[in-house]
Amino acid sequence: MHFTLYALEGIWGPNPLKVAFFLEQLGLDYEVKTLAMNSTDKEKGVKGEDYLKICANGRTPTLIDHKNNDFTVWESGAILQYLARKYDPSSQYTGKTLEEQAIVDQWFFFQCTGHSPVQGNLHFSKLYWQDKYHEEAPENVVSRFRDETNRVLSVYEGQLQRQTEKYGEEKAWLVFDHPTVSDFSAMPWLGSLAKFGNKLAIDLTQYPHVFKYVKKYIQLPSVAKVLERLQITYL
Repeated sequence: MHFTLYALEGIWGPNPLKVAFFLEQLGLDYEVKTLAMNSTDKEKGVKGEDYLKICANGRTPTLIDHKNNDFTVWESGAILQYLARKYDPSSQYTGKTLEEQAIVDQWFFFQCTGHSPVQGNLHFSKLYWQDKYHEEAPENVVSRFRDETNRVLSVYEGQLQRQTEKYGEEKAWLVFDHPTVSDFSAMPWLGSLAKFGNKLAIDLTQYPHVFKYVKKYIQLPSVAKVLERLQITYL
């Protein structure tokens, strides 16, 4: 097997998914090893001794490239960039010129640093806070993350509207007329908003271009294959 991808047992979460989507898109074969959430079990825990040797952060995903001397990389964004740089000689997923690469990076880092942290905190405050702290999350905390998630969605909405006007609906991706690492980074996070929107009080249909974007990307063969295998439904 070319790669080993580490994910959480039962609940993959958006970040391991983006790696699986992109591996499929590149046609690269991989096996998945799952770890128990918050567990310190030596062999099977995400906080266990064995896993911490390859991922100091104790989170998923981590990817091992067995055809590159077992090269190991963690952090989903770093993994996507590694895969694109090493296994996409056409540079279609990262941009061919310095200027194209800068715009791909712009949206890529917007997703990694501006989008997923606030949405992740919104998920935690609405879906997991009570289990951890035995009380509802303070409303001002929830509102802070919900408002910022909505602001991020408005940024995506504006960009996808511009891309639709430029390329047409079928080819409206974040940067070009085809998906890049920026899209694969955003895909599972936006999909989870479609799935959990009611619980998060986020209505994705209020962002029509984003909603169409989600409907379009889940039809990509690479994405559909992973979602079917894991029995994940976004819409």
